[in-house]
Amino acid sequence: MNTTAKMPMELKRILGLFDQAGIAYLLFKCEHILEGQNKNLDLLFRTSEEYDKASQLLEQQGYVLYMSEAVEKYKKMYLFFDGKIFSAVHLHREVAWHGIRVLDKEKIFERACGKIPSAEDSLLIHAAHALFENFKVKENHRKLLEKYKQEAKVWEYINGQLAQFGWKKSFYQFLPQFSLKVRMIVNAYKGRLGKEPQLVFTLLKKALRAAAWRLSLKREGHLLCVIGMNGAGKSTTKEALLEAYQPLTTFVAGQHGYYFGWKQSLLGKIFSVPTKKKGEKLFDTVSKEKVKSFDLFQEVLFLFIYLKFLARYMKDVYPHLRRNELVICDRYFYDIYGQYPYSERSMILKILPIPKPDKLFLLDAAVDTVMKRDKGGKAARVVQPQEKLEGQRRRYLSAGQKYGAVVLNAEGNFTENISTIIMETWKWYIKK
Repeated sequence: MNTTAKMPMELKRILGLFDQAGIAYLLFKCEHILEGQNKNLDLLFRTSEEYDKASQLLEQQGYVLYMSEAVEKYKKMYLFFDGKIFSAVHLHREVAWHGIRVLDKEKIFERACGKIPSAEDSLLIHAAHALFENFKVKENHRKLLEKYKQEAKVWEYINGQLAQFGWKKSFYQFLPQFSLKVRMIVNAYKGRLGKEPQLVFTLLKKALRAAAWRLSLKREGHLLCVIGMNGAGKSTTKEALLEAYQPLTTFVAGQHGYYFGWKQSLLGKIFSVPTKKKGEKLFDTVSKEKVKSFDLFQEVLFLFIYLKFLARYMKDVYPHLRRNELVICDRYFYDIYGQYPYSERSMILKILPIPKPDKLFLLDAAVDTVMKRDKGGKAARVVQPQEKLEGQRRRYLSAGQKYGAVVLNAEGNFTENISTIIMETWKWYIKK
């Protein structure tokens, strides 16, 4: 019987590479994978050399290291994403959680059936996962535990593993109903530390690192911004990216899409400027191509718009970046340069600091093409005059060059552009 028949093709391919390389591994806590339910593959390796060799093979296949042993001892996690396929491969060189070994892996390998741990070891592995890391038992987890409890026959072996690592008491408290209590978790750690008291420093180090991260103001997420003249396809691109990225961002930390346009929420209304001047909309007035050599009104206006953008960034973008999310913005601060002709002469824009995005993409297209576009069934778009669009295009290209934007042909294949953006950004996001 092929136990990997329902496994996703990408993961079967990786296991095939490991087999060809002669790497000894066990499918560790992988019942869900064997049933084809998700794409998180856990593997336990017999030796550190094989663990390192597996890491090298994954990197050669385009996988990116997401979690190293600096985060948790004895483990590495690699991710792969190409806009269509998402896979996560967890490598373990010990049966350990939070840097604390809880079972003897040599004995597990000796008793395994092929690549699958024995019923006794599977019972121990899932119980340890609940007691030492997960701290909860879901219904599918409880069913697995019940299954292995019925199949387990060699209780002398189970007791030997538990006695060796000091969590026998908590295991037998947990065994009858597989219902977790705080005292069981406390007893598990107490028993384990009783065997190796020095492990308290491992736990303390991890706790201090977690506390330092929470207190830090560092922006952990990834900010991707799409800019370009009116009608270049920014909103459509943002929505397509959010949809394509969902399998990866759901696994990592989530995603957030944001529109830096002119009409925006209550905050935007509070900070809005008068919309009319001499019977014309203010935007139409200040975006005329003919400008003065110096215009105090527009200098003040730019400062006002900048402060409004900054307030929105701090309220609606930065908190998501702190939570390690992928944030994709349709428009950004650089619209001040692209939308307003006077920006080329402005003195104040030269000194205003802009929170730098991790990746900036500029959608460029011929003005004639943009003027013929609609919004694909959405609200009608007001087509700007040709002169205004030509000025926007020139200024956006200038700003893009200044701020390191990747320029994409918005007249080209839309799917290819989405793929290009993903391939330019996903590894950066994971590494960060």
